[in-house]
Amino acid sequence: MELLAIVAHPDDADIFCGGTLAKHADRGDTVTIAHMTKGEYGGFDATEDAIAETRAEEARRSGDELGADEVTFLGFEDGRIEYTLENRLEIVETIRAHAPDLILTHYTDDMHPDHRATSRLVTDAYYMASLPLVDTEHDPCDPENVYFFGKPTSSFEPTVHVDTSGYEAQKAAAIDRHESQVAFLEEHGGIDAEFDNLIEGVAAEDAARGKRTGVERAEGFVPLHGRAVDYLG
Repeated sequence: MELLAIVAHPDDADIFCGGTLAKHADRGDTVTIAHMTKGEYGGFDATEDAIAETRAEEARRSGDELGADEVTFLGFEDGRIEYTLENRLEIVETIRAHAPDLILTHYTDDMHPDHRATSRLVTDAYYMASLPLVDTEHDPCDPENVYFFGKPTSSFEPTVHVDTSGYEAQKAAAIDRHESQVAFLEEHGGIDAEFDNLIEGVAAEDAARGKRTGVERAEGFVPLHGRAVDYLG
């Protein structure tokens, strides 16, 4: 099985679905993390290019922690992802290039405009990826499902939970690889208050989801259709 996580920024995959990706990688599934941007707005005292270079390298190291087979960057600009037909076709091409069984991405209700735009682009590209008359370099493909992850501060109410017990240390190590962003988010907490004490906060959220579902740790998803048990598929 192949999973493709399409996320807006470096660290999004680790925070929202890092345990699930690590669990799938651990059983031998192919895991790809595709970042829409390099997160070049995520810093204070450097140029956008310098921040992007730092965050891309951190994302590669984080992907290694999770056991990802590939970490890639799609070349969109941080804070400036727009919903256009051209951009949707770029995501169609990304999906077709990897031909995944399952896609993971952001839930549509989110404070961050990049998360909202990514969610819509991926959802619509998922549909278009199977259409034979949509012309891109790679052949059409038909992924089985899209799974959305979200912030606890949104209207996100997961209906599928993946038991990530035993992967909490691996997930924490992956998040910790984003050294520059961990510091930035903690200082920026007036906006993203749920990310104060980032690693501890994410662990607490996973533990709370686990308690509600009868396990030690869990990550939650809303599927576009269907359900899953234990893994996403």
